[in-house]
Amino acid sequence: MRIIVAADAFAKTIDGVMTSQLLADGVQTAAPLAEVDVWAFPPAGRTLHALQRALGGEFQETPVVDAFWQPTRLTYLVVGEGSQRTAYVETDWLFPGLNEGTADEVYNATSFGLGEALLHLMIAGMPHIVLIIGKRMICDGGIGMLQALGAVIGDDQGQDVGSGRNPLLVMQGIDASRPALLLRKVDLTIMTDNYFTYTGKQGFVRLLAAHHHFTAAQQRELNRQLAAAQQLLADTCHIPIRDVPGSGAGGGIGGALLAVGARQPVDFAPWLGEQVGFMPVLAQADLVITAAPVLTPVMGLMSGVVPLARVAQAHQVPIVLALQPDHTLDPGLSELFADIYLTQVTGLMGSERSGVWRRGLKVAGSELVTRFEQRRQMAEK
Repeated sequence: MRIIVAADAFAKTIDGVMTSQLLADGVQTAAPLAEVDVWAFPPAGRTLHALQRALGGEFQETPVVDAFWQPTRLTYLVVGEGSQRTAYVETDWLFPGLNEGTADEVYNATSFGLGEALLHLMIAGMPHIVLIIGKRMICDGGIGMLQALGAVIGDDQGQDVGSGRNPLLVMQGIDASRPALLLRKVDLTIMTDNYFTYTGKQGFVRLLAAHHHFTAAQQRELNRQLAAAQQLLADTCHIPIRDVPGSGAGGGIGGALLAVGARQPVDFAPWLGEQVGFMPVLAQADLVITAAPVLTPVMGLMSGVVPLARVAQAHQVPIVLALQPDHTLDPGLSELFADIYLTQVTGLMGSERSGVWRRGLKVAGSELVTRFEQRRQMAEK
């Protein structure tokens, strides 16, 4: 039996690599003769390193501002030569993680630096750009990025909004003709597994606000300004992004680019799987075992175990899942998995002590493979 173990981070103290290895240890205990391939989701900001190992190429840098307007250097990957040169840019490298910045700092953060990086590549004549939009989000709706690409943002006095602040919060008008013109001169591919919309019930604001502890007033203001920005972009660019899956990726990065003429996002997980050699391994597998903290409706809109489950399902390989206990599973997403194991802990529920989850994950690996083998044997009788 050939088993793939590929997991996401399970807790703050247990990343995807550790989670995968703990599950694999449990699998080998229960099925010592099984051939186990251990994979892990690249941590935020490290996808380009996984790509370089698969595609080669060289890392290059360009000076930009970070999300908090501080000077930094953005690293991107260049692969190929001549007309085939492609620059890979990862938004998670630049956008703040959960522990970076206070709520007010994140609320006023910007995607301006991402726009600076894209502009640098366009001016340098890069023929192909692949923008990988990851899990991390900014809350300016991509307006700062458009501003760096030459969009003119007006406030309620008709004055240009300068850099140094979140332009979304004061935007009353926009001329995005320059970014639209630039995009016509470059082959830009957006890749993401995040399908939040710019606004609405599946909008990104609720998750972003919860992660960074925005106040209710801040959340209302963001929703109001994003709705206004969405309408302004539609009025001026004549490309509506309302309710478009992926328009909220990165905190509106996807939508801002779509509004100025970018192509629809490409599913990232299947493409990455092909590049790093995962798909041939999957084609030979009998079972995939994965893990995540929860399986709630929002998980269906973001990267992680759900895109992996869909890839496995497309290849007709059963996939099973280990979860933390004490939450309500989304029934629709649950159907993607052949089995779900609620990981038991020996300490207090919700404990962040890694030892508690380490033991539970090893048991989860053993239980999931044992139950799978029992079902398979029963089906053969």
